[in-house]
Amino acid sequence: MRFCANAFAAVAAVTLFLSTSVAQSGTPVAYTDPDTDITFDTWTVSETLSKGGFTFGIALPSDALTTDASEFIGYLLCSSQNTTSTGWCGVSLGGTMTNSLLLLAYPHGGSILTSFRYTTGYHMPDVYTGNAELTQISSTINATHYALIFRCSNCLQWTQGSASGNASTSTSPMNLGWAQAFPAPGNPSCPSDITIHYHDNGHNIWAATLKNAPNTSYTDWTAMAKTTVKGRCSTKTGSTTTATPASSGPVPAGATTTPK
Repeated sequence: MRFCANAFAAVAAVTLFLSTSVAQSGTPVAYTDPDTDITFDTWTVSETLSKGGFTFGIALPSDALTTDASEFIGYLLCSSQNTTSTGWCGVSLGGTMTNSLLLLAYPHGGSILTSFRYTTGYHMPDVYTGNAELTQISSTINATHYALIFRCSNCLQWTQGSASGNASTSTSPMNLGWAQAFPAPGNPSCPSDITIHYHDNGHNIWAATLKNAPNTSYTDWTAMAKTTVKGRCSTKTGSTTTATPASSGPVPAGATTTPK
């Protein structure tokens, strides 16, 4: 994996990926996506904290408040500065940068690519080697925002080497974190090879209260998650170079999300 010196080297020793210096409300706002009818608990970051704003949402199995869930359906609405500075955004499913499962997302080539990451220190996070899996339900990209609705399987429990952790849905609140940057990732065609710049468009951590997230329709909603977007990662076998297709699985009819 490549390391981007400008990304973290100058700030790793003195800053956190996610800061608690500015308070952020943990009270959720219910949002129902008009194209999929999925209802989320959402938390929105104002433009005073992040230019263009940021929203993260969660839908959970119906019993998630009494029995810890291992997966969720997520909603991401992230900001871009323009069609060149498309940027990246990320969430920490444990709140902090370290010892938590990190999910990064960014637009590239008409798709939204994602990468699971993990780190024990304040430097470029490594590729996560556990069994988390992301399948997309819908995505939209325009000049100012990109939106993604997705199923995240095995994402609320994680293992990296001898380290492990989890995000409990039965013990409220659940610590979450976010970060955004305007510079697009380097090597963007392959999510496992990206290099990223420091999150210059804000970062924070919040204690999320789960209220509307559990839903009896959760199992029906997961049936819409049919698309895996892998990017194009070249591999060499002898003298032959092959590229992984950009995606697999059909895009559900009518499954598009308009950034709000």
